[in-house]
Amino acid sequence: MRSRWTAAITPGESTVPLLHPSSSSAFPVYLPRRPFSFPSSSSVAAAPETPSPESPILDSHLLAQLSSILSRRHWRRSRTLKRLAPSLTPLHVAELLRTRPLDPETALAFFHWVGQRPGYRNNVDSYAALLGNLLRSKSPVNAEKIIVSMVKSCNSAKDMRSTINSIRAFRRAGGCAGFRPSLRCYHMLLRSLERFSITDEMKDLYQQIVKDWILPDIITCNTIIKAHCKEGNIAEAKQYLRYLLEAGLKPDTFTYNSLILCYCKNKDLDRACWVFVMMPQMGCQRNEFSYTILVHGLCEARWIDKAFVLFSKMGDDGCCPNVHTYTVMIDGLCKEGKVEDAESLLSEISGRGLVPSTVTYNALVDGYCKDGNLEASLRIMKLMESKGCKPDAWTYSVMIHKLSKENRLEDAETMLNEAIEKDSSPNVFTYTALIDGYCKQGKFVDACRVMKLMELNGCKPDAWTYTKMIDSLCKDNRLHDAKSMLDEMFEKGLEPNVVTYTALMDGYCKRGKVDDALEIVELMESNGCRPNAWTYNELIYGFCQERKVHKAMALLSKMLESGLSPGLITYTALIHGQCKEGHIDSAFRLLDSMEVNGLVPDQQTYSIIIDALCKSGRIEEAYSLFKSVAKEEVRANKVMYTALIDGLCKAGKLDFAHSLLEEMVSKDCLPDSYTYSVLIDGLCKEKKLQEALSLLDDMFEKGIEPTTVTYTILIDEMLKKGECECAKRMLQQMVSSGCKPNAITYTVFIRAYCSEGRVEEAESVMLEMKKEGVHPDLMTYNTLIDGCGNMGYMDRAFSVLKDMMDAACVPNYWTYSVLLKHLIKRKQANSVFANASDLWRILEIDTILELLQEMMKHGCTPNVVIYNVLISGFCKECRLEEAYMLLSQMKERGIPPNEDIYTSLINCCCKVKKYSEASTFIGSMVECGYLPHLESYQLLLSGLCDEGDFEKAKMLFGDSLERGYNCDEVAWKILIDGLLKKGYINICSEMLSIMEERHCSPSSQTYAMIARDIREVINEAVSEIEG
Repeated sequence: MRSRWTAAITPGESTVPLLHPSSSSAFPVYLPRRPFSFPSSSSVAAAPETPSPESPILDSHLLAQLSSILSRRHWRRSRTLKRLAPSLTPLHVAELLRTRPLDPETALAFFHWVGQRPGYRNNVDSYAALLGNLLRSKSPVNAEKIIVSMVKSCNSAKDMRSTINSIRAFRRAGGCAGFRPSLRCYHMLLRSLERFSITDEMKDLYQQIVKDWILPDIITCNTIIKAHCKEGNIAEAKQYLRYLLEAGLKPDTFTYNSLILCYCKNKDLDRACWVFVMMPQMGCQRNEFSYTILVHGLCEARWIDKAFVLFSKMGDDGCCPNVHTYTVMIDGLCKEGKVEDAESLLSEISGRGLVPSTVTYNALVDGYCKDGNLEASLRIMKLMESKGCKPDAWTYSVMIHKLSKENRLEDAETMLNEAIEKDSSPNVFTYTALIDGYCKQGKFVDACRVMKLMELNGCKPDAWTYTKMIDSLCKDNRLHDAKSMLDEMFEKGLEPNVVTYTALMDGYCKRGKVDDALEIVELMESNGCRPNAWTYNELIYGFCQERKVHKAMALLSKMLESGLSPGLITYTALIHGQCKEGHIDSAFRLLDSMEVNGLVPDQQTYSIIIDALCKSGRIEEAYSLFKSVAKEEVRANKVMYTALIDGLCKAGKLDFAHSLLEEMVSKDCLPDSYTYSVLIDGLCKEKKLQEALSLLDDMFEKGIEPTTVTYTILIDEMLKKGECECAKRMLQQMVSSGCKPNAITYTVFIRAYCSEGRVEEAESVMLEMKKEGVHPDLMTYNTLIDGCGNMGYMDRAFSVLKDMMDAACVPNYWTYSVLLKHLIKRKQANSVFANASDLWRILEIDTILELLQEMMKHGCTPNVVIYNVLISGFCKECRLEEAYMLLSQMKERGIPPNEDIYTSLINCCCKVKKYSEASTFIGSMVECGYLPHLESYQLLLSGLCDEGDFEKAKMLFGDSLERGYNCDEVAWKILIDGLLKKGYINICSEMLSIMEERHCSPSSQTYAMIARDIREVINEAVSEIEG
């Protein structure tokens, strides 16, 4: 079953994702609670005394042995019991007390006896079982004492909730008929709830106090008020303040301190200060805690000067700052970068006879680290040790993190070892700081070694540790290792978060493996982790890079359905994707949508469109947009100027390009090496090498360092002019300036040698670049293959192809076009091809077979990539018969067609008006799980309308709406760019109605576009009639 993620960008119905086996639900389900007290209606046995379904199945033999021993009078003397004692757990004790018939005296005695055993500690479950046993026997029992012990055993919020639920169940069952907690007991319960921030249970507990005819006192109300204030819930806090006043009680300093804390939590400092100021008028003395809370609130709000004034006036109110007050002030000053002032307060602490805590010193250590003063941090660390204050895990974590950021990894590891030796209990953050440092340096062996050390020392790596590793491995292109790390997380029971998944997904997208990225997203959702905007942005970027903008647009729809708002990054990626595929009009439509949704396009957004307009030869439109941007108060940047200059150079308008460069300088937008490189390239293409060299000198004069790209452009032109020695001197100048040759630099030399028939020297250059660690790219291999072919060295050409495929460099359309060209020339020496189209027009199927045979002879197994190139080549020249022959051969070889092959065949069928066959291919494509391009639908539907087959067109259009496309893009590319451009107003209107019926209505902006285009079509028709 496909997941709904895949369904969003592939045809077919959307399906609900299957949950991962480890989770029972995508979201936790909470049952509504009953009130704390219930009337008696059932026996005590109804109390929840059965073990949790998550509990392991206990050894019934062990329980039977214990029950047998405890039935004896002198059970304490039993050797068997003493032998069994070390293996007993609270779970065993709880099960024994719940399920075995023990008399109350024995149960209580055994409970105390086992509680005194070394290494054993009773928990909430065992206390609840004891209380249940005693109540069941109807014997006199001090329930409050057991409940107090039960509360003291709580180590987590889960334990505390279990305690409350047990008490509730006992009282509901009527077993505690004689038990009414004292106010002291209730206070203990409330304090424990406050300790674990369980405010939702406090209301029930307060109501039960009232129902038990116990008058709540100031402690009761203050405890509840403080708990709500800690959470910033001022409404609930005020409710209990009203209860306090209605009970005739008077708020005290504790009450007001809690309110000040609450207002500070909510960043409502005006009200916090008002409460602080009003305290004396309410007859309530402020204490050092009142000051400390407000000072902390002011520091958090970055009002450090006001905080310091308040701190300085504490003495006027008869209050002395305590260590915590000083620590808050020191931390606030450090966060504002006033570390020296903070250190002066540290000296003041000692002068007042106070002893700074580890937290105090840590604030200064962290402050100096953030200030970039590592030596001062080390000095404070030594000072704290000299004063007998032991650095803790946090101290070491901060230092290790800073040392790692400074690339002082050896020092960082030395400090980690020191933390271990001094028993400072390094925690996950401490180890992860060093692991992250090693990862960022690409030292994964060391990172893994630290992770093993971490586990050996009893500190388990958490999700964040693994996320750091996964992210760094992805950035180093080690995707397999990153995926293994994710699998290891699952094996260890860790739950990856959205950052973990997205880091791996980003790695796949950046390497063009978008389908693998989709699998990660599906895994993410199946484990109950909801994708966020970053997740969508990475996927959208990945599809746009793969030239599959229709899938990226489908994700935009899914993003909106998920309640997420696409941002500037989302729209810019989509605009770039549309531009890459030549859909500039759609890019402008996205720009309009973006502005309608309240987003302001930035320099990058405009740069992408200007660059695309220039590359498509629409220079005037690019310049017009460039000028309009300035009016919208978006300052033109280097990228925008450079894109326009590049377009002008390519159009041969060098004078205009130079004037734009001057304008750029006059507006304080200084050109960089890339801007100059673009101009130099333009001059070289116009055969103006000397002017290009003069521009290079101009760069040096202005202090702009040329890059490898700049030098390579000049070297290439020199080689084309036959000035090989000049090119070599330029290469030496390039290397001496610190610029390393890249693949293009080596390729221009290979091309020069090949053009002179010096293939051996070209091959030597290839060997040299590999030796220098520079990987040959597609252009390098294609150039050498062409050079070998020109000399008639076809065996060597195919050997280069084999090397290319072995190096995971995928051959493209030009690779095979070059090989086919030389195979034809081998048969027909006089063959001349002006361009690739000439080649594919005269190419015989025999030559294709010869190519495939030669490939297999040289160990290059034909795959879907080569068939895609061959079928695409024939389809471009409308040679459908030959394309079909290759498709049949693919099927014989068991190679299924890919998405691109189907697209080529559909488009070719439409060009030759074989619309029925095109429709069949769309159906096959959908069955294979591919999402047809909207341009294919546009060609097919427009063609069917040309043939007058409107019903078939409407039916296919309706089918397309089930595929998950973005509704706006469907309207743009099929209705506006397809049907309306051909004047099919009526069928366009009918298809728009179909969209509305299928709940695929486009946006209001798109409706406006359609209406405008319909008016234009009508006006043109009227003009023609009148003409």
